Amino acid sequence: MVIYDLSCENDHSFEGWFANPANYSEQLSQRQIACPVCTSTVITKLPHTCAVHMKKEEPSGPTKPRSTPATPEQVKEALFRAHSYIRTNFEDVGSTFAEEARRIHAGNAEERPIHGTATTDERESLDHDEVPYMILPKPDLDS
Repeated sequence: MVIYDLSCENDHSFEGWFANPANYSEQLSQRQIACPVCTSTVITKLPHTCAVHMKKEEPSGPTKPRSTPATPEQVKEALFRAHSYIRTNFEDVGSTFAEEARRIHAGNAEERPIHGTATTDERESLDHDEVPYMILPKPDLDS
């Protein structure tokens, strides 16, 4: 199951749930995806992020800078690896991410690595309360 943030030609944003990336592409090409507000079938996929909260650890030493910039393929591969690691090693708390990260930060929940989703307002609130988290962009799975 994949979930995409979508937008229509009239800038209405909404979510689309699909069995897999190919299913999204097929429905898009057949104009089977329609905006729930205006019914437009001119749809684009928006960038999607995932938030993660990790255990506090000692900072590692400085990293050696790369001698050459990473290629887009190398960046995409690194994102795939990061997402795979997170799915395997972090607890998925879904849409309760901000609440759970705040509980962990306050010491009211077991400290553990978690991942999930948070709205813009929730992320701004976490920033205001100085709760650490990271937004990790999802690689484009359709290319």
